Amino acid sequence: MSVTRPYGIQRTIAEAKDAKKVIDEAIQAKEKLVRIKSAIKREQRHACMVVAECEQTRLKAKAEELKNSAAKTATTALNGINSLLGGNKVNRLEKENKELRNEVEELNGQIERLHADMQKMKDNHTREMNRVNEQQQQEVLSLKRILEKAYQWFPSFKRFLNMERECLQYGFSEEQTDKLMHGHTINYSGWLHSNEHRRNALANNVSAQVIRDEKRNLFLHINQMPIAKWFREQFNIRQGQQKFHKL
Repeated sequence: MSVTRPYGIQRTIAEAKDAKKVIDEAIQAKEKLVRIKSAIKREQRHACMVVAECEQTRLKAKAEELKNSAAKTATTALNGINSLLGGNKVNRLEKENKELRNEVEELNGQIERLHADMQKMKDNHTREMNRVNEQQQQEVLSLKRILEKAYQWFPSFKRFLNMERECLQYGFSEEQTDKLMHGHTINYSGWLHSNEHRRNALANNVSAQVIRDEKRNLFLHINQMPIAKWFREQFNIRQGQQKFHKL
């Protein structure tokens, strides 16, 4: 049986401080990922607006097509009237009809230019999305490399991260977990969750502390006993029953 060292965790704090620079880089990379995700959401909203504008343009083009068709019909009718009646009134109508056709042609030109601009916007949006996705992948790979280096340079760093995650899963707050990771003993009252037993146990003013054994492994103790043993006592599970349950 290995001898626990309640205050041995203080020596590991010095190693964790050496990893501060690596941790800061990881945090900065994570914040940058958040900003990239926000940029992606903005681009997605912009893409929806672009699609809506395209639909409006299509409807406007259809309306102009109908207007052009009506203008042609009016020209045919005016030509028939002119052949029957003649006169200044018909000539004036022909002039107005010509001006109308010119306006329709100008509108059609504007629509074509608008279509070209919309296509250009779509192409730019696609390129920007591809760039953002590629940048996000690079940031993820960079973050992974930073963590891998941290694990290699500071073996205790990974043990600290695992113990921090376990404390949070048991039910300790971030503030309480931070105190535990700094080697402090805290008093705790409330529910503690056991993933092993899939149950909660009510802790009434218990003492909690993270300790390190001779092999520099970290363990969470409740009332000076391993938390796994403390859970078994709370659930009235004997050691033999626990082994049989695992089988």
